[in-house]
Amino acid sequence: MKRKSIKATDCTKNSDNPMTANETHPPPVINLSSSITLTDGHFGIFKKGPKFVPTPPKADFAEFQDDITSWKNRLRWVLYFEALKGSGHQSGSDLIPIERALIKRNKTNLDAPISKNHALELFLQKIEEEIRNHKEKKCLGDNLTKEERVALKDIRSWKTSIIRPYDKGVGFIIDDIESYKSRIIQEITNPLNYTNVTDIDNAIPIINSRIRDWALRFSEEITLMIQNWIVDENADFGYFYMNYKAHKPNKGYPGRLITSGCGSPTERLSSWCEYHLKPLMDKLPFRLQDTSHFLRKLTAYNSRRMVEKRTNKIILCSWDIEAMYPNITNDLGIEACRELLNRRDILDPTTDCVIEAIKITLEENIARFGDIVVKQCDGTAMGPHHACSYADAAADFAIDQKVMNVNINPYFNNIEEWARFRDDILCIWNGSEKDLLAFDTWLNSLHPRLKFTKEYSNKSLSYLDLHLSVIDNQIVTGMHSKNSDTHAYLMPTSCHPSHICKNIPRGVMKRVRRNCSTDNLSDKGYSDYKEHLMNRGYNVNIIEDAIEVAKSTPRDSLLGFTTNEDAVPSRKFPLVIKFNPRLPPMSHFINKHLHILKLSTITDKLFNKSTIFTTYKMERNILSMITTNKFKGHLDTSQPSTSSSFSNAPTPTIPDSGCHPCPNSCTLCSNFLKPASTFSSPNTSQNFKIKSYIDCTTKNVIYLILDLKCPDIFYVGYTTDNMAVRWRNHKSHIKNSIKSCELAKHFSSLSHSTHKIDKASQSDFTRQLSDHIDIILIEHVDPATSVDATLQERISGRVP
Repeated sequence: MKRKSIKATDCTKNSDNPMTANETHPPPVINLSSSITLTDGHFGIFKKGPKFVPTPPKADFAEFQDDITSWKNRLRWVLYFEALKGSGHQSGSDLIPIERALIKRNKTNLDAPISKNHALELFLQKIEEEIRNHKEKKCLGDNLTKEERVALKDIRSWKTSIIRPYDKGVGFIIDDIESYKSRIIQEITNPLNYTNVTDIDNAIPIINSRIRDWALRFSEEITLMIQNWIVDENADFGYFYMNYKAHKPNKGYPGRLITSGCGSPTERLSSWCEYHLKPLMDKLPFRLQDTSHFLRKLTAYNSRRMVEKRTNKIILCSWDIEAMYPNITNDLGIEACRELLNRRDILDPTTDCVIEAIKITLEENIARFGDIVVKQCDGTAMGPHHACSYADAAADFAIDQKVMNVNINPYFNNIEEWARFRDDILCIWNGSEKDLLAFDTWLNSLHPRLKFTKEYSNKSLSYLDLHLSVIDNQIVTGMHSKNSDTHAYLMPTSCHPSHICKNIPRGVMKRVRRNCSTDNLSDKGYSDYKEHLMNRGYNVNIIEDAIEVAKSTPRDSLLGFTTNEDAVPSRKFPLVIKFNPRLPPMSHFINKHLHILKLSTITDKLFNKSTIFTTYKMERNILSMITTNKFKGHLDTSQPSTSSSFSNAPTPTIPDSGCHPCPNSCTLCSNFLKPASTFSSPNTSQNFKIKSYIDCTTKNVIYLILDLKCPDIFYVGYTTDNMAVRWRNHKSHIKNSIKSCELAKHFSSLSHSTHKIDKASQSDFTRQLSDHIDIILIEHVDPATSVDATLQERISGRVP
């Protein structure tokens, strides 16, 4: 299929202004920088999306020839060792499974002997002839305009601004470097979650020494090869970076801090832990693998209802575990993993061996940002290889096992189905709304650090990428996408192999077919996603063909009900080359001459269309060209620091006062809290400095709530508890119209006009309420001090 048949010939579907967002989706680029003015060329680059590959200027034929030689060498070695095996010799590979899975072996530089197999040598000879006779394409069009080429070069030269991808969805945010630095430093200098590393020079050797001592202690359970491999003498610190939440503009586009453990001293140990934890995930009966797994469970549930002729009313309910990873304490995670590891039929390696390894990865998780090096005190980082398995084990132990235990859960008989994908829980509730709310209270009491945000409905609910509806005592499913999903699929003009762009519409439409349980919902999904694909420039004929392919595919196969259990995984021998349209079409050449390999019994057995093929390394895409995760600069270029002590960090960027969000991204901080170093009196407009460092965990605070819809209305309060607890009460009273204070009374009186908010869905209520309210924590008060006097001094105005 030629590329021109994939690309739309009529681009009128594309928006003329790439900065324009529709009613629900963020635009492809948001400019927060004070020094950058975007041109049409800049817009054109950002609109193409992060995975778009510009046409490369030239092909690296030397690299191409090296790849061909390496591939030919591998095929000959495979045949060589296969012949040795047939004559009774060992193949030379004595690696046990764990070594084969974890240790990346260096490719041999030794040339394989010319094979005596006539079929293989004839096949390779024909491939070489095709390459020699191939004529390079001289006139290759550019998929960027001249203006966009200039703009791309300009973007890559920006020195005072940084470009970050969206945390969710597809797009970019441009911010000043100083602002980006300040955001990250604010989080990593929070003593509740991080401690400073003072001895930078010896930090990594100390960690390596601890890992080495662990390996020696359990040397009878760990092979010598693993012992030598697991300590990385060339390790470096992990690093922090941040992606911005483009779907929360009213909160100043808050960031999500991410820790990369690539190349860190505990990375290999983390891989070892994951090797032993991942197979145990199948022992967690309520853990979901993916959407298909959930749909299979839902299909079985619907069948049971039909067979048992159930007619009871049900309520669909979902819970989101707030900031699950950082709130899984080390004690909880270790206890959960120990319990799970003890369920193994064969305790090899011993549970103590694996637990000690997990402890090291938790306690020695160090990373840097610029000159600051910190160690995580508690909670789970999202970077390590075993983080997901570790978090799943903890959630199963702390939540699922208790919820689904009739002796622990007083509401057990009300639960018809319970499923969890990471921090997203789905429950089918058989009972009253009153009992459901009581169960929610019980659920939030299971662990002091794990809190849940719920949504429920007896009609419909969104979960994962599905929209669930209760119709005729059955649960039907349709398509669902979050507001942050921009549907920015790879544009067909990207410099990718043509089959990639052709298969994207097929993949999209098969997903529609899988997710939609009725023909009507499928047809609506096909129509909606056809529009999304046309907006990205795809040819309508390609899309229609994809729809027909999806319709002809049995839904059971897409759900994973039908699998070929007898299939034995075969070895693969791909030719891996960098994709460039100027290079010879190797996939065509291989398929053209593949029949030659049938001339020999041994080559016919080893090499066929499913084992020998071409796969591609891609040229650099837009994302890799204009963004970088690792911050390489000094935080203070005038005084480069070699110490990671917080006291040596640049004073202006380390917060010692002001109102700040907590590092756990709780509901309050993510949606309502307004970071500030000062605040203005709503009555006099006089500015005041916030004198101490305050966040949602600080007790004895005075707070200011601003009504964004009624600028003249404000609320000042004081709580002896922390603001997170206080705000949960305020929020509950507003939602349930409990007139316990002037704030709740005000919202209740305007609930059908100015403050009309949908209260059916918890997440929608939170999102909509966040557009009405800003909260600033303005003062930490000594309990012995008069609160009234402090209020009078700081506000100098009436309190509604």
